[in-house]
Amino acid sequence: MGLQMNWQPNLLHQKRKNGPPLGLKNLGNTCYLNSVLQCLTYTPPLANFCLKNQHSSLCDSWSEADRKRDCPFCILEKRIARSLSVNLSLDSPSKIQNCLRIFAEHFRPNRQEDAHEFLRYVIDACHNTCLRLKKLQQQRCKGAESYSNGGGCGETVVKEIFGGALQSQVKCLSCGNESNKTDEIMDISLDLFHSNSLKEAMQKFFQPEVLDGSNKYNCDKCKKLVAARKQMSVLQAPNILVIQLKRFEGIFGGKIDRAIAFEEILVLSSYMCKASQVTCCLKAVKRRLKECKKEDSGNIVDKEKQKNSCGYKDYR
Repeated sequence: MGLQMNWQPNLLHQKRKNGPPLGLKNLGNTCYLNSVLQCLTYTPPLANFCLKNQHSSLCDSWSEADRKRDCPFCILEKRIARSLSVNLSLDSPSKIQNCLRIFAEHFRPNRQEDAHEFLRYVIDACHNTCLRLKKLQQQRCKGAESYSNGGGCGETVVKEIFGGALQSQVKCLSCGNESNKTDEIMDISLDLFHSNSLKEAMQKFFQPEVLDGSNKYNCDKCKKLVAARKQMSVLQAPNILVIQLKRFEGIFGGKIDRAIAFEEILVLSSYMCKASQVTCCLKAVKRRLKECKKEDSGNIVDKEKQKNSCGYKDYR
């Protein structure tokens, strides 16, 4: 079953089609939670999946004996579906706040937490839930069709939406021998040191690094320490690329609070691996503005730039 990357207008409430996103109340240090929920809610393929109850319809089909506690994906699905279906301007994410430990055991209500860390825990929890259900179904059906939330073993709808792969290549500058390592990713974290824009940060992340001096490379072919060039590249571009801007300067450093510029279009072609079949990759990536609007008593509502319905841009 392929992803529906574009919004399905028939699934949205009229107020969400024409108006701003549903605001979420601040329940006490829940800015990080609200920001993540807004980003996930306005990710079209995930929203379409949740609005059709495609996870819970399968998850609920199993007996209660197999469900010893609340399912994280079911909780997220209900929250996203509600945000896009109710005729309200403001709502409370109390269910997810009360179930924080289902996503991350060390998270506690009314305590400041990191938004990117919470996002990773939510994505991982939903991905692992899909894998568990796929395995359970395969055991019960004894070789019947695999869980529909994704393709083969290890594949889920979560990985299909956010998953990609980076290649790290080290090339010996003496003999030209290349060593390649592939890492699966769900996001990319970019340092902001000496970068004033997303483009600059991306260029620095993917720029080649020369390994020399005390940091020489042990070449398998030369059988000795040699100078080498290390290069990161995108082997498989995600359908939805999540980018984290690392705004803290080390453990004891301050916060980098300067504005980081970004263009409407992000071109991934120059970062793609030569071995990849993709030459120019057009991807729909969530674009979240750093502007927040305070409404009522401390309630924070993310402002999304309205275009192509619900504020999405195409990133290339």
